[in-house]
Amino acid sequence: MMKWLNDNLEAALGGLLLAGIVILITVQVVMRYVFQNALSWSEELTLWSFIWFIWIGIAYAFKERKHVKVTFFQDLLPANAKRMLEVAIDIAIVVFLLTMTYQSYKLITLPYVLSQKSVVLNLPIAIMYASAPVGSLLSVFRILQFYVAKPAQTSSAVGV
Repeated sequence: MMKWLNDNLEAALGGLLLAGIVILITVQVVMRYVFQNALSWSEELTLWSFIWFIWIGIAYAFKERKHVKVTFFQDLLPANAKRMLEVAIDIAIVVFLLTMTYQSYKLITLPYVLSQKSVVLNLPIAIMYASAPVGSLLSVFRILQFYVAKPAQTSSAVGV
């Protein structure tokens, strides 16, 4: 079970969220244009799902090492310098994501945020805001996992 979660967590969650978004939008379009009766809750739920989908997708891209990057100057460097630059960039990203986690947590725990509810669904806004620290921590985990759990891949994948 743990191996399956490690290998498929982001892809499964992302797939479910994206499928849910597509279904919600399709139902909303049919309701609005065929039945002339729009659903009041579908847009808000779609927005929330999309926000969570983005944060899960960020972590998935870190897991797969597939983030878009400009490597023009990096490609001019020798292999060792490339690896060192890649590690330095990953360290900077981890510092940023940990800062993002801390600041997001501070925001979520503010009394006025904890007391807010969404307009239509009447859900706590903190659930939506929680996507940032959850996604950031999952991204940090995937970056660290690349270096700790798979050291054999590190030298070949970073040097590419």
